[in-house]
Order: sequence, then structure tokens, then C-alpha cells
Amino acid sequence: MLHIRLLELESELIAKEEAQRAAALAELPPECHTMKEAVEREIGLQLANYAASDWRGWLTYRRGASELVIIRGRAFKETGMFGKYRAGLDFAGGPDSIADYARHFDVSAPPDLDHLMLNFGIAHGAGSARVFLWYGENVAPYRLIFEEEMAADPEHALLNAVAEGLSWIVAKPKELTLPEFFRLKDQGKR
Repeated sequence: MLHIRLLELESELIAKEEAQRAAALAELPPECHTMKEAVEREIGLQLANYAASDWRGWLTYRRGASELVIIRGRAFKETGMFGKYRAGLDFAGGPDSIADYARHFDVSAPPDLDHLMLNFGIAHGAGSARVFLWYGENVAPYRLIFEEEMAADPEHALLNAVAEGLSWIVAKPKELTLPEFFRLKDQGKR
């Protein structure tokens, strides 16, 4: 149990360090906000939005000023006689994730849901803003799967990276880590 908790803490530290790098930018360029909005539009639903009663799919939510999380979601009924349905994280604590997000509390992805995290910052001494896309799984540290300078207009490449990352989440068996999944996938090609 201690080992799992230490891995969780390590993942959180890595995510916080990246958020601090983003905070090092006094103000994110407007292109960063536009890029987050473009990804949100492509995914469709955001956490705590109203949804159809049978909805299941991808949703987004924001963490802090610069992070955008893309994760599996499903509809949960609100309490009350005429309860509508809202989009929540696809796990038993889904209704709690909706309530926490509505109250502006920090919502962390549960360990059993692989997800993507998009954020911005300055990479290793570079002077301009960069966009980062991370793969989060279980309690392992985030894996960087895409990085590009904002000046290079990376929106199209970022959307392709998001699509590829989401396809990994769908195709990867839960019992495998991402590197194990890639090894198995490479062995199947030979």
C-alpha cells in the first residue's frame, strides 16, 4: 500500500512541476486558450454538462489555469424528482466528481481510468511557450506523448496526438501498462 501511495505522490509531483512551469509564464499567450477551447470543442462534453440519459463517451475538464484533462465519462442522474442527467467521470465516484467540479474543487482522475492531460509551459530553458500532451495511467507518472512549440501552430498535430492517445486508451487492456501494450503491439506486427 505504501508503494502505491508513493507512486501516486510521484505522479502528482510531476504534474505539479509542469503546472509550475506553466505558471512561470506571466500570462499564457492567447493561442494557448484557443487551443484548449479547440480540443474541448472536438471532444464535445465537459464535466458536469447536461447529457442524454444513456450518454457514454469522452469528456474534458480543466484543472487549474493551464491543464485540460480528457477522460472517459458517462451520464449520472441528478437527485430530485425531475433530475436531469449530467456528464461525470466513468467510475463509481462519478456523481462526486460532478459535485466537486461544480464547487470548483480539484478533481483528480481516478487510478482506474487512463486519461490524457494537456498543459502549457516552458520546456527546459526554451524561451517560448510549448504545448504538452501527457498520458496518465493508474498511479504511474505521466508519460509525455506530444510536445511542440506554440509558435509552430501545432493545433492540427495536437488533435492528431489526442486522437492517437484516445485510441491507445480504448485498445489497451487494463492489466497492461502503456509500454507493455506497445511491446505487445510491436510483436504482433512482426
